Amino acid sequence: MFDFVAVSATMQDRVIEYVDHLHEHFLDPVRIVDGRYAAPIAPGLSAQMHPASLKEYGYPGGRAWADRV
Repeated sequence: MFDFVAVSATMQDRVIEYVDHLHEHFLDPVRIVDGRYAAPIAPGLSAQMHPASLKEYGYPGGRAWADRV
């Protein structure tokens, strides 16, 4: 989306990378519609994570790191 808005102003001949994991950790995860990123429904960057995910994976105090730190 940044490319369209701030760089190229076109969706022709553009390629995106989409990784399907981790979306369950975000309050407003990325949506792909017809092979293109859809604008977030909520205002902002859509980077806010679920509190439970932060508690589990936050570094260094998250439970996921307990055996590694």
